[in-house]
Amino acid sequence: MKKFTMVFVLLILVSLFTGCGDSATAITGTLPVVNGIVLDTLNSLGDTLVVRWTPLDSTLVEGYFLWTRTGTEGAWSLASTVETSPGVHIANSSAFYTVTAYNGDNISSDIGIPTNTRSTGLEENRTEFSGRAVGYRIDITGDSLIAGDPANSEFNQDFVVAMTMELERYVYRGSAKPDLWPGGARTAISSRGGYVAPSPDDPTAWKDSLLYGQNMFISLDSNYFCLLNQSQTIPDTLTFTDSLVIDGQIQPLRGVRVFNRN
Repeated sequence: MKKFTMVFVLLILVSLFTGCGDSATAITGTLPVVNGIVLDTLNSLGDTLVVRWTPLDSTLVEGYFLWTRTGTEGAWSLASTVETSPGVHIANSSAFYTVTAYNGDNISSDIGIPTNTRSTGLEENRTEFSGRAVGYRIDITGDSLIAGDPANSEFNQDFVVAMTMELERYVYRGSAKPDLWPGGARTAISSRGGYVAPSPDDPTAWKDSLLYGQNMFISLDSNYFCLLNQSQTIPDTLTFTDSLVIDGQIQPLRGVRVFNRN
């Protein structure tokens, strides 16, 4: 009977949290604040994020609430309820995570310092385009795109933008045409759908080429993932040249495929 009563109280508590404004802080208690909240970078993979924290004295708490939200502001949403660290969240974008403890109808006096899976913005690259293929290498440490000549075997591009015989612009994975672009990296590209890149094991999602101008995911051979936005400037009427405009995000956690909504 006691166990049933505690489960009932917990269900009421969770429903109160998820039904009001800033749910993680709407009801405060007297339990200690949970510290040491970090992402488990070794076990987080794809869209499955593992969050760890420093457990409190087991005589003080029954379990923990793992909370999530997409930005620095806004209401927290309950991701999971667990007896002890760690907690797991299947994400549909990058997110912030925090934790509170509970014991019956009592909870932590405040939320713990959040951790997050936010991706890093890549510096915009504008490169003149007159029909000749342009290669791009993604500088992970510098958060930038480096343009170069893909015909140079030492350039090692991650993707290439080139014109087809029908005068259409396409983007190709780095090693799509080794006879023309010999130094390409073993990357893969996919058209964007949401804020989670497809699994590397999905052969239907990753392509050799895509029509330029749409947003795309790129899987680097180093097991990092990027979300790139592509556009172009209006062609000059005299020279028929314009610029390829590319920016986007890189996820700094190796193997993680989630990206920022805002």
